[in-house]
Amino acid sequence: MRKFIRNNIIVLAFFNSASVFGYLFQLVVGRSISSIDYGVFNSLFAMVSIFTAPVSVVHIVFSRFIVNLSLSGLGKVKSLFTKSFKIMLGLSGTILLGGIIAIPLIKDFFHLEVTTPIVLVLITICFSMLFPIPFAILEGLHRFTRLGIGSSCTPLTRFFGALFFVSGLGWGVNGALLAAATASLFTLGFGLWSLKDIFKVSSESLPYGTFRDMANYSGPVFLSTTMIMILGTIDISLVRHYCSPEEAGLYATAAILGRIALFLPGALIFVLFPSTAKARALGEKDGYILWTSLSLTAFLAFSIALLFNLWPEQFISLFLGDQYREAASLLKIISIAMAILSLTNVIASYSLARSDYAFLFPLVAGVTLMMALILTYHDTATTIAYIMLLSVSSIFIVAFAQLIFKINRSSPATHRRT
Repeated sequence: MRKFIRNNIIVLAFFNSASVFGYLFQLVVGRSISSIDYGVFNSLFAMVSIFTAPVSVVHIVFSRFIVNLSLSGLGKVKSLFTKSFKIMLGLSGTILLGGIIAIPLIKDFFHLEVTTPIVLVLITICFSMLFPIPFAILEGLHRFTRLGIGSSCTPLTRFFGALFFVSGLGWGVNGALLAAATASLFTLGFGLWSLKDIFKVSSESLPYGTFRDMANYSGPVFLSTTMIMILGTIDISLVRHYCSPEEAGLYATAAILGRIALFLPGALIFVLFPSTAKARALGEKDGYILWTSLSLTAFLAFSIALLFNLWPEQFISLFLGDQYREAASLLKIISIAMAILSLTNVIASYSLARSDYAFLFPLVAGVTLMMALILTYHDTATTIAYIMLLSVSSIFIVAFAQLIFKINRSSPATHRRT
């Protein structure tokens, strides 16, 4: 228990410091270049997220299987790393080649006259696509300190790169993208260095059907990740579509702050998932992992939501300025919804680690409900916020009830075996 809590503290400290430096990176770039150039930078930088978001599924799947493979030594871990890294290297190389061929189309789409920013983005994408494999292995092997340091490498290096290339040398958009590319290379290098002991062991044959099992497991992981991503982001786009520009601006402001209740405790998942998978592989009890993670998440998430509900205007003025104080009522609703969603995320990760997919039914049903209600009732941004709160609350109640039912049902059987 002590080790589990210590690992959670390590991950929280590193991952949330990474978020701070990520914000500082944007701050340095935004204050060093014109608003037009800042728009160009973010539109190009968004391509990195678009291409690397699906790769997050790879991280979860790898972490799950590394736990099982590592129980018999590091030889199989090395074998999985070697084969998978070659595949991802080929995929990233293909994207780089395709991107280079498509440079004229990309320039035309973004209305650019120069090629350098596009090349820098393509390089960043290629390096970023290779991250999940070494860092998923660190997670699966419970090397949380190195995992935490690695999570901080990218934003920290980006920040100092922006200070040097953008603020110092005045290289503008190219400097900001060069900082991102350099950070990606540095982070990948750290990830590979952290696995240097694995490179020294001899490879062992993987169990028959390993990649087939990983592919089968990827389906539920992808569905779960996509549904939670929709719950956490789609409302901003829908408000932008259905409501006035003024309402959309206020909603986006409230969402930026409200999502802190989701992202701050989100780092706990990186300890919960491999710890649960390992306990299941060893036939050990994992109840304390679930309840400790739920308790820590609830404390962090609802503490933030409480603060935002007690002093919404003050926090908005502090972080974003007095001109957004009208978003206070929206911040109250969104922060509560995000706090509840953070608990659902814990249940989803715990269930995936146990290869239990029952939670997917309320998750998909809840997203469907939210979309149907918003398509029908979207007169104001507040209405959409309440619909989101209703949807995430319904999902959590049903998923939590399912979990309690399964725990209670398995308890008598456990006692009989004992």
